[in-house]
Amino acid sequence: MRKATLAWAAALLLAAGLLPWTDPGGTALPFGAAPAMADDSTANPCAPPTQISPIISQTAWQLWVAATCPVNPGKYPYVVWENWIEQAQMYPSQPDKGLVVPNAAAAGGNEHQLHGSGLTMAKHPSLGVTIPGLLGAANTNCNKASTPPKGQPNLIICEEIRLNGATEDYIAGNTFWRRGGQSLAAAYAEDIEFPAPSVEIKSDWIELSSIGLNCNKLPAGFTNTIHVETIDGNCFGLAGMHLISKLLDQWIWATFEPQNPITNPNRCVVLGCTDAFGSKPITTRGANTQLTNQLAALMYSANLAPEWFNYRLDGVQVGFYNPELLGNSIIEGENAGVPLTQSSCITCHDVSSIKADSTDGITLLTSNPVGSPAPLPSLAWIRRDFVWSLSTACVNSPFQSCSDP
Repeated sequence: MRKATLAWAAALLLAAGLLPWTDPGGTALPFGAAPAMADDSTANPCAPPTQISPIISQTAWQLWVAATCPVNPGKYPYVVWENWIEQAQMYPSQPDKGLVVPNAAAAGGNEHQLHGSGLTMAKHPSLGVTIPGLLGAANTNCNKASTPPKGQPNLIICEEIRLNGATEDYIAGNTFWRRGGQSLAAAYAEDIEFPAPSVEIKSDWIELSSIGLNCNKLPAGFTNTIHVETIDGNCFGLAGMHLISKLLDQWIWATFEPQNPITNPNRCVVLGCTDAFGSKPITTRGANTQLTNQLAALMYSANLAPEWFNYRLDGVQVGFYNPELLGNSIIEGENAGVPLTQSSCITCHDVSSIKADSTDGITLLTSNPVGSPAPLPSLAWIRRDFVWSLSTACVNSPFQSCSDP
């Protein structure tokens, strides 16, 4: 805790110009000479961008920083995206009783809605696992990793998917939280088209005791390298994050990981990582990188906690061939067991679809699609604007069963 406090104090001194900045190459800058930004994005770093930047990775970072701004220092919810609705609340198990969204702030305590990876459980249902809660808290349903790294055979990963206000409002306003609302849109061949401010964040948490770590005896400096929380009495490290934004018609797809060799030993190893805005060097294959002055200034301006400065962008995808491959070593690689050489966020998500009889597009996902997507089987199908969370709406959902007359 003392090291975290000192690191945060140093960050504040840097931001105030009372300590010299150090650029990613290790050169000390003059006192008071904060890194200059390429634009005015530090004016309000906690406001998400409304248009894309010339460098798409800059837009990805602006979206991530705005979503990660602190809102409740010292306790949950710590950051903005933890205030967003989780898909388990957006798609209730009893839709016939209506959409009832609990007020996390009023309820107090911890409102994480952790669950197993939908893709993992669809491919490997036997990997489901329950983590007992403590002090009367609800149990947490997660899954064992499909392909755990060497030395971590019992790795357990829990997932949550958060939808921002624009995403939530669109789903609720069009009754797409019910499968019947989606199939009706398919019956009338109506497009599902989210508005531009829509953002989703998928977060994969490693249950730290499953890899031999005790939260009371974590390695020195560990909590400065990865965000750690106690959820239902269990200790978790936030090891992987996907972010998607509808600022582009085919969405912006960005994925992030912390530079932590214990939780993320395979980060950037297979595909390499590319970040023209925030990383020096721009590309890497497994090695750690430094923040650029531009990204450091953005993070300091947003008052991010020290551990977030150690997260890195793996890459950004904005089209079926730009780049063709993109994946996260935790979310796709270890959790779902998708080879990163066959991982494409945008092509996989384009399969999200529904038929007029409520059949879900997950039934069409028979491979790891890369490149231009296959056409839908017939005109009875519609695509759901790349959003897989819609598949968790009942009835006939592959992930839950419920009453939806």
